[in-house]
Amino acid sequence: WGDGLLLAAGGLLGCAACGAKTAAATMHLRKTEGAVGVSDGEKAIEPKENLGLYSGYGVDTQAESYAWIDLDEVKLTKLDQNSEVEIQKEDKRLTIEVKSGSLFFNVTEPLAEDESLEIRCSTMVVGIRGTCGWVTDKTAALLEGVVTVTAGEQEVTISAGEMAVMTAEGALEVKPLSADSIPDFVREEQAEDSALVEEEVKADSDSGIDVLASVDPLYRRDM
Repeated sequence: WGDGLLLAAGGLLGCAACGAKTAAATMHLRKTEGAVGVSDGEKAIEPKENLGLYSGYGVDTQAESYAWIDLDEVKLTKLDQNSEVEIQKEDKRLTIEVKSGSLFFNVTEPLAEDESLEIRCSTMVVGIRGTCGWVTDKTAALLEGVVTVTAGEQEVTISAGEMAVMTAEGALEVKPLSADSIPDFVREEQAEDSALVEEEVKADSDSGIDVLASVDPLYRRDM
């Protein structure tokens, strides 16, 4: 997230193609806000809630518009306004190409050993194993976890609270991530998560358990 693959075996072409697409429907356009476009690589498709997405599909947003994409139950993404992505999947290898704008990602469980998830843009590639952050054309930033960022022969590793930035000279630099550098479309997702955590705090107030212990310091500060 091989989707779109047609297996020709005598008269079984139609059934094989149907089966491949059915099995591939783990990616969905969960919801949209504003003006959002979807394409299968050849023609436009009317966006709707829980629309199945397949390899080769593209999603784009206009001003003040957003799109939430479920790659599966534990890989969630949000496309910022004025942004465009294309999804490619072959077996368990998933690539999201950010053609313009910004993409938030939240992978809530570590990927299996035979899985891979890469977010690509024009300047860098981010390898995701299980983490939370966002990617733009020249920046990869992390709120949780650890990722590897590559640009040509350059490679850096960033952890929660850090960002990798492509300089004007073409160098990858690792910098600290400040709370005020978190974009609004990411903050909105944080606010939803914070509300859920606060409900857990209230529910567990008599248990003596610090349910915030595992929450990233950036989240705790904003909360």
